[in-house]
Amino acid sequence: MNPHHRRSGRRALLATVALAAALIGAPLQAATPAAPAWVAEDASETAQRVYRGKVGTRAVTLYLVDEASPCGGHHRLVRAMYRYDGVSNWLLLQATRDSRHLSLVETVPGTGITGAMLLRADGDRLAGRWLSPDGERLLPVALSAARASAAELTRYADALERVEHDHNDC
Repeated sequence: MNPHHRRSGRRALLATVALAAALIGAPLQAATPAAPAWVAEDASETAQRVYRGKVGTRAVTLYLVDEASPCGGHHRLVRAMYRYDGVSNWLLLQATRDSRHLSLVETVPGTGITGAMLLRADGDRLAGRWLSPDGERLLPVALSAARASAAELTRYADALERVEHDHNDC
């Protein structure tokens, strides 16, 4: 065997072993994700959060409300809406969550489901994918919690109430 082939083969083997070791060790070295920022710290509280970022290349604003269920117990409700900044009206989102994940299905009255986001939380960041209803388009989503004044949160809460009314009222 050619000595050059032996050296390049040995380098490739060492690189493969190093990569495998890094991948195996990565979960052990990875930091535990921070608790999602949208979650209220006290089970009886309501948490309101504004997120800004991108779906694909388009700037968006997302508003989330995490609140105790009117039925009591440990169940929480997440209400949400988002819009493409400067382009669209607020889109109502049907939200479902667990401790680290958030699924948001967007609907438009008369049209139906227009997309869905599947996100994972790490502290004040949400990341994941937006999926078109036909499953053909898949876009990255990257959002970060944004500061909002009490007045801004009131405006967002009023807008959410209007959007929910427009979608759900007879």
